[in-house]
Amino acid sequence: MDNIQVFMRIRPLSEDEYKRDRTSESAVRMLTDSTVSIPSQRTENFTFDFVGTEDCAQEEVFEAVGKRAVEQCMQGYNGTIFAYGQTGSGKTFTMQGARDEFTGPDDELRGLIPRCFEHLFARIAEEEARCNGRVKYLCKASYIEIYNETIYDLLDPLIRTCALREDIKKGIFIDNVTEETVQDPNEAYSVFVRGTTSRHVSATSMNRESSRSHSVLMLIIQSLTQMDTGLTEIRESKFNLVDLAGSERQKLANTSGMRLKEAANINKSLSTLGNVINSLVDISNGRPRHVNYRDSKLTFLLRDSLGGNSVTFIIANVSPAMCNDAETASTLRFAQRAKMIRNKAIVNQDMQGNVPQLQAEIQRLKLQIAQMRPTGSNGMDSSLASSEFTVSPYPETVVSSDSGAGGIGIGSAGFVSKENNSAMRSILLLNMRKQRETERQKARYAEIIFELKDSLERHRRHLRQQKLVLKLAKAESEALRRNAPIAYVTSAENNALREEITTLQSALSAQPDSSELIIENLRLQDDLEAMAAKMSAIRDLPDLTEAKEALESLLFSKASGIDLKAAFPIIPDDAVYVGLEAKVKQAQHDINDLELQRDKLEFQINSIEEDWQSVNEGTHKLSTATTDDQVDTIIEKTMDCIVGDQARDTWSAISSLFTRTF
Repeated sequence: MDNIQVFMRIRPLSEDEYKRDRTSESAVRMLTDSTVSIPSQRTENFTFDFVGTEDCAQEEVFEAVGKRAVEQCMQGYNGTIFAYGQTGSGKTFTMQGARDEFTGPDDELRGLIPRCFEHLFARIAEEEARCNGRVKYLCKASYIEIYNETIYDLLDPLIRTCALREDIKKGIFIDNVTEETVQDPNEAYSVFVRGTTSRHVSATSMNRESSRSHSVLMLIIQSLTQMDTGLTEIRESKFNLVDLAGSERQKLANTSGMRLKEAANINKSLSTLGNVINSLVDISNGRPRHVNYRDSKLTFLLRDSLGGNSVTFIIANVSPAMCNDAETASTLRFAQRAKMIRNKAIVNQDMQGNVPQLQAEIQRLKLQIAQMRPTGSNGMDSSLASSEFTVSPYPETVVSSDSGAGGIGIGSAGFVSKENNSAMRSILLLNMRKQRETERQKARYAEIIFELKDSLERHRRHLRQQKLVLKLAKAESEALRRNAPIAYVTSAENNALREEITTLQSALSAQPDSSELIIENLRLQDDLEAMAAKMSAIRDLPDLTEAKEALESLLFSKASGIDLKAAFPIIPDDAVYVGLEAKVKQAQHDINDLELQRDKLEFQINSIEEDWQSVNEGTHKLSTATTDDQVDTIIEKTMDCIVGDQARDTWSAISSLFTRTF
């Protein structure tokens, strides 16, 4: 793991700053070649990997930062260069050079980006010449800006917006972004110039051409190397050149309208970047933290550059003016924290070849391992050392030296047929892909579990903090109330408030007790349920007409020779049926009345509870009010919230009483 390397650059004092400070003294004091301090802020000393003074040339910055980053990318590592600092501190000048007109290759003022182009393609030409055509390079460039948390494709003629995606194989990428192949520094610089002319730039009181967005120039460098073993080595590195928008204080920048909204989004994005860096510093110190990369498009896009697979360089640009000493100290603190982050950069390489070539390469590596270990110390090592493979000139044939001695060779006859060769190659590739996919999924799931646990802990911690803040606020309010001047808490005010509270309490006591209403509602619900049960029982009774006919049939069928019907005639009693139907209708009517009464009581309960809440809030606010206007406002608002004419009349009486008191 390598820490992020941080470089500091102090720009010369401007005329406006000289007029404002009325001195040429620098706010930054050089202690050593790599250590500075800011005496006016009484801060600690800051130590960086490189410190460029006001006289530092563009070439010197390139040698310290840009050249090293290009060399790392040529070896297959991902690389990123950030330019961070206050508005007008020289970030854009450091990255691209003078803004008046785009500099050429012979201009000493050209910045890191054109110099990196020149050195990159010079190294590519050197490597291709040294390897006699066995190495081929391909460079692709894309250029985007993040403006108001929206990604714009600067190489698209219509400057369309792009979406940020995440894929388990690709990682984080920009969907449908324009990629242009570049073959020399002139083409690369032409692409850069075309995209830069589309950036959002505007004038502020601190910078006449202030960048209002973050720009990211992305280079993808691919190389194919034909090795002596017949394998093809593939390397791919990503080189990000980032020009961040400057942080600014609105008091100094004097922005308004759209410029103010831009500044708010810029400061929010930079604040998220600072939070991410703080979390990564805690992780580097052994304290587990959740890193909120997704809170900003910038941090999510450059996640690998911050604590991931990348070699990262940060250039902290500062102003020497005394009027900007606070912003300078803030920039240096940011850079000091970033210096503690540890990245996990690895070479991005892969191998391609057929199965015999891959097997031969595996055997060669096994022999190297066996030679490094003591002979005979492990049975596995001895077998590896004694087993050798001979690669025949035919790509489908691999002969094992063990097959002639009774060992098991590759294939039953010491060779691999074309069909077996194809099958083995497919199986090998599938297993390799499956293993890589499994490892990625395990890592991803572990990260998700960690994020969920950390999110839960963060919410719990936030809840505890909110409770503590509330407790402190109450204590502070109580202390202020105790220590308030006598002019604000007079005897008349206290008496008026006491009378008001007494009046409110008497008015509330006149209202029906909500508990009694609740009990009455429960009793009515019980009656309603009992009535419903009776109705159900009545509906379950068999039809009386059918029962009467069945009884008559039974009696007549069992009577032998006796006409029971004639002897005991059954006279249907219609009055009984009419009475039962009347009772059923009355019961249904009672049920409807009970339901209406229950709804009315529930409405009254809700109204009383709302009145209680409004009165309690008004009472609490009146106890803390200090002026007549505040008292009148509280009374009017409370009256609007209270339901019922009686409560409104009560509050009117309170208002009149309070007015007469004052």
